[in-house]
Amino acid sequence: MIDIFLMAASIENAQSIVARLEQSGMRYRLRTAYGSVRQLRAHARVIRHADLLIVDDDGLNARGLHSVEQTLASLPSLSCMLVTPAPSTALIGAAMRAGVRHVLSRPLDSQIIAAALIQIDANSRAPERRGARIVSLVSSKGGSGTTLIAVNLACALAAQRGRRVLMIDLSQHFADASLLMANRPPPMTLADLCSGNEPLDAALFDACAMHVRANLDLLAGAGDPLKAAELVPAQLERILALVRDRYDAVLIDVGQSLNPLTMRALDRSDAICMVVRQHPLYLHGARRMLDIFRELGQPAGKVRVVVNEYDKNARINLPTLERTLGTRIAHQLPRDDQHVNDALIRGVPLVTCARDSALAHGIGLLANMLWPAGAERRRSMLARLLRTWPDLPRQLKPGI
Repeated sequence: MIDIFLMAASIENAQSIVARLEQSGMRYRLRTAYGSVRQLRAHARVIRHADLLIVDDDGLNARGLHSVEQTLASLPSLSCMLVTPAPSTALIGAAMRAGVRHVLSRPLDSQIIAAALIQIDANSRAPERRGARIVSLVSSKGGSGTTLIAVNLACALAAQRGRRVLMIDLSQHFADASLLMANRPPPMTLADLCSGNEPLDAALFDACAMHVRANLDLLAGAGDPLKAAELVPAQLERILALVRDRYDAVLIDVGQSLNPLTMRALDRSDAICMVVRQHPLYLHGARRMLDIFRELGQPAGKVRVVVNEYDKNARINLPTLERTLGTRIAHQLPRDDQHVNDALIRGVPLVTCARDSALAHGIGLLANMLWPAGAERRRSMLARLLRTWPDLPRQLKPGI
C-alpha cells in the first residue's frame, strides 16, 4: 500500500491522474489538495507521512522548484513525481537536482506511472537495514582537513563504549590516515586486500585491517596513486557487504576525488559529510560538488556541510556560506592550531591528547550528529520495540 499526497492544479487534472493510478493496478491511499507548488508548506504535516508526492502544476518552471526541494530535503525517503504539460530541458534538469525522480508530461502514460509505483512500493517494503551506519567524508578542495576530521571522528566513536568502528581510507594519493591515527604504517592496505585471487572473507579482512584498538580498525588506503586507480567498485561493494554486520559505524574518507569507486561509496553511504573552509576557492569547489551530488541523484537531505577551522569574524560568515552554497551549514569546527600541531607531531589523534579542547568537543558533537543514537543497531528486543512505537505513520484517508 502506497500513501500518496497529490497537489493538483484542478479537479479535472486530479481526476486524470487518479484514473492513471487506478490503471496501474497498485494499491494506494490518496490525499488530495488543490493549488500550486508554492502551497506545499501548508500541507507539510500530511506530506510527512506519505511515500509519494505528486505535484501537478501547469505553470511549473525551473525557478518554482524551491518548495519542492525544501520538502524533499526534509524528507529523504519521500519520492516525488512532477506532472506538467510540456517540461523543458531546464525544468527536468532543475527537478533532478532538487531530488525529483519522475517528471511526466501530459497525456500521462499509465505504464510509466505503474513502473514508478512498483519501484516506490518496493522501496517502502524494504526491511530496515540493521548493521553499520556508513558515512562518507568528502573534501571540497585539497587541504580542507577531511582526513584529520575522519581520524578523530573514528576515535571519538570508538571511545563510546559498545561501538565497533571501522575507517576506510579511499585516498587516491598517499593515504596517511594510519600515521594520524597510530603513528605507524599499516601492515596491509586496501590495494593488498583487493589484489589477490583469494575470496574475500572475514579471515582475509582481519589480516589486512589495521587493528588500532580492540574496537577500532582501519583499512588503510593504497598509498600509491597507480594501485589506487586499479580498484573497482565491485571490490568495494564486497568489502562493505562484509563489514556491515561486523561494525556499528563505518567512516569512508573519500577525499576530493570523484570516480566510479568513490561514487559507489557515496551511493552506499547513509550520510555524506562535505568539509569546507571560509575561502572563495573552497566555496567554489563546494558549490560544484553539491551540483554534482544532485546530478548523481544524491538526496539533498543526505548531505551535511561542515565548516572546518571556523572563524566567526571572517569576511565569509555563516549567512554568506549558506547563501553561496544554497544549503544550511550543519556544523562548525573551531580552529585550533596549537592542539592540532601537537597531535600531528606526537602521531596521536587530537581527541586523545587534547580531549578537553574546543575542537575535540566539536568533533564529539559532529559524531553524535552523523551517528545519532536512533539510527544505530539495537541489541535487545525491548529497544527495537521502543524505537518503532512512536514512529507509526498516520493513516491517510482515501479519496480526493
